[in-house]
Amino acid sequence: MLIADRSEATTAELRERRIPGALALDQAAAALTEADRATATSLVSGAFSLTGPGQDYQDAVKRANQFLTLAADLHRDDSGARARLTGVNALMVEYTIMVGLAQTGGDGPLSLANVFYASDLRRSIVTSLYEQRRADLADIREARSTWWVGTYVAVPFGATAFVALLLVLIAHGYLRRRFRRRISPLLLLGAAGLAGLIAWTVLHAQTTHDRLAEGAGRRVAEQSALWQARTAVHEVVGTAALDIASGGIPRSSDVKAGLTLRDLVDPLPSAVEIEAVRTGGDPRFGGLIATAMAEDRSRPLREAGARALTALTALRAAAERTKAQAPPGGTRDGGPGTALLTGRAADRMSGAADDAQAALTDALIEGRGAADAALTEAADDGGLTLGGPVTCVVVLVLSVAGLLIRRVEYGRLR
Repeated sequence: MLIADRSEATTAELRERRIPGALALDQAAAALTEADRATATSLVSGAFSLTGPGQDYQDAVKRANQFLTLAADLHRDDSGARARLTGVNALMVEYTIMVGLAQTGGDGPLSLANVFYASDLRRSIVTSLYEQRRADLADIREARSTWWVGTYVAVPFGATAFVALLLVLIAHGYLRRRFRRRISPLLLLGAAGLAGLIAWTVLHAQTTHDRLAEGAGRRVAEQSALWQARTAVHEVVGTAALDIASGGIPRSSDVKAGLTLRDLVDPLPSAVEIEAVRTGGDPRFGGLIATAMAEDRSRPLREAGARALTALTALRAAAERTKAQAPPGGTRDGGPGTALLTGRAADRMSGAADDAQAALTDALIEGRGAADAALTEAADDGGLTLGGPVTCVVVLVLSVAGLLIRRVEYGRLR
């Protein structure tokens, strides 16, 4: 019963606080990068100076703030995480201010400079979120590897039950020698009950360990990789938009470069390889998509992954055409190359990015369901909470009854 209670408490802690807290950081990074993409595409299309970054930007910033609030609430007991997230919130305020200042700059160079500065702030925010996420994943690994949910937790309990089993068997041997009876059915039934309890406890400990390793291990890494892939999709489109707006002038900021197409998948698989992934083949490429699908045989996630890969193929082709058509001096008024960037058709950058995001969303839904199912199984006591004490009582009653019956029989024979 103690094993079941502690396993349930650990699973509840992981499912309700630690895992959602880590994934909220990935979700905030993806939403903020989506907002940055909306700002950049609005700028390069020429709509920015008239309508601002648009409704897509507003919605994405709102979601980013909601996820940051959720993350702060779930990290309320971690002083280091609270301090980091407080700094992130301050940068978020500065980010929105810079986007607003960029809009007031109209078509002048200050507008472009402020958008670039805001984008660099966004990268700093994402870097901080990922640093905290790495710390959270380490905490999750530690929590799911504690003594109480390891396969070896059943050893002392199983050893105690084994000693009791030996005592029952010794008592049976004593009665056999003393009273010259071949068997004592009640004692043998008690011994069988103890053996069953040992097997039951060991099986429950192994099941809990395996389900936690899946739900709070592989499945969490899979979901985190998928959220990072969504972030990378928005990053690719946003970066291409800013490159067009600036005419390819490199940034002078020392902020670490964001995610690229190579982070998503490298090398890009062929149509035949994508179909192999769809039907369950092992990914023969690296990147976030391969990480998410590693060792995963679920058909829905494979299907979504193959769809995302197809969209990424279109995204890469559109990115190359967009770069080739971008004017050397840059444009913020819907000039050459802009249609390939902002178009929503499947062969345009924004359209391919939307298709990839939709596929990744489906994969996230599938992965979340599988993770929840694994954690639900891990939290299940396997009947030990009630069955364990009942079995112990039954074994005790059978053992005492077996001894008393032989004692009474012996007294009558005398």
